[in-house]
Amino acid sequence: MRLEFNPFYCESLTMSSKDREDIENFSVVHADTGKGLLNYLKTYAAADEMHGAMRTYLVRMTKTNECVGYFSLKAGLVSLQEAEFDGAILFDTLPGVELANFAVNRNYVQKYQARGIGSVLFTNFIIPLIKSASEYIGVCLVYLFALPQPGLLKNYERYGFRRLTSDAEEKLHRRLKPTYDQSCIFMYRLLSSPNN
Repeated sequence: MRLEFNPFYCESLTMSSKDREDIENFSVVHADTGKGLLNYLKTYAAADEMHGAMRTYLVRMTKTNECVGYFSLKAGLVSLQEAEFDGAILFDTLPGVELANFAVNRNYVQKYQARGIGSVLFTNFIIPLIKSASEYIGVCLVYLFALPQPGLLKNYERYGFRRLTSDAEEKLHRRLKPTYDQSCIFMYRLLSSPNN
């Protein structure tokens, strides 16, 4: 699938020679905290794509085909309102899409002094893809597990993401947090949000 928003386009990973070259040359803006994003793209994205576990998209400039960034999406659910009843833990679930990986290519940022490109990618590629999926299956929200860095959390808040209350967040983390996201913080954005 190809999605366009001038001057960019995105396509799901095919592991073509161009995809392999872009992955090899990809670097993250924050090398210290972004190494997991880089490792995923270079080591696991192709296998997850092949097995249908996650869909990864490369975003490129239309005129030059330079790689601008990448993101990965997968189906999921969020469990809320935990309560105990007769020794069992009960909770409600909401269908969602997890934004599992999201990174801008440092090479692109440095070359073009492109600030704020993450917002462009989120608004014009990630949200439209999720909304497209919601036309066929139930999807109420998009969620992620963000690194606990104040600047990053503020960026996601600008994109319309929110955190749960401390109590609800603790309960959700106990049930839902993946092992590879141990230090991360759950954030969500309703698809019906006024920012859409």
